[in-house]
Amino acid sequence: MSTPLFRTIGSVVALSVCYWGLFVRPRRQPVALADPSEGLSAEEAGRLQERLAVLMRARRFEDARPLAQSMVKEFPNNPIYLRRLAEIQGELGNSREEAEAWEGFMKVSPSPAEAFPALGNAYRRMGRIDRCIEAFQRAVALEPRNSELLFYLGRAYEYGHAYAKALETYKRACSLNPGDPDATAGWARMEVFIGDPAAAARRVEQLLARNPNDVDGLLVHGMALRQQGQYGRAKVSLEKGLKLSPGYGDFMLVLGGIAESEDHPAEALAWYDRYLARNGGDSTVRAKRDRIAAQERK
Repeated sequence: MSTPLFRTIGSVVALSVCYWGLFVRPRRQPVALADPSEGLSAEEAGRLQERLAVLMRARRFEDARPLAQSMVKEFPNNPIYLRRLAEIQGELGNSREEAEAWEGFMKVSPSPAEAFPALGNAYRRMGRIDRCIEAFQRAVALEPRNSELLFYLGRAYEYGHAYAKALETYKRACSLNPGDPDATAGWARMEVFIGDPAAAARRVEQLLARNPNDVDGLLVHGMALRQQGQYGRAKVSLEKGLKLSPGYGDFMLVLGGIAESEDHPAEALAWYDRYLARNGGDSTVRAKRDRIAAQERK
């Protein structure tokens, strides 16, 4: 998404949470924090928090991680420290640990929805699409009229090949935010998948009329036209989208599929090789590519 999911919370709430996080010790009877036997003093906690912020601004996430882990251990119910630990783990690519920290954040934060979309995306990177879907279902339950969260839930359904559910969810997002480009492209994409490419093309053409350079819109337009056998028009949209976003592998896959349909195996191989250069772990595309290459050698 092109815009931040959530706005900054009000200054009064932020200050009160920060004060609570620095000076209130969870799960202990009230004692003077300066007592060494009871862990960090307020001054020590403040210094550590400042040091952690410096490391994060410098993007020294490996150095920041043990400090954040220590602070969460010391203050396990502090949403500020749990959030920072989750963000650090995410930057380091530790999706499982990131998800665990966000789950902890949700249990204690006054604004649990702020865990999204990061929590759901962490589960997706783990390959746990079931948990991804469940996470975004929780997000929508927290804010049922948040069209952006509905978009993420629709996308999660799409990852799980639950296309009918994805279609209905994208429709709900568009009903709350008419003209939303991401949800509109998702709606049209599901129409392609369920077998109505003509409707998909019409829908996405309205989107492209407003923004001719919408990359997802160009991709879905190319997909819809390909399904209707309009290969020339499809390639115009797809090649334009790929020029705008050279690393977007889905354009290469659809162009490869068109080349196959037009019986141009060498061109199809070139597109699949280009895709695999960036996505070498995709066994399905590799198998397709190898099958075409084997037929060409005969």
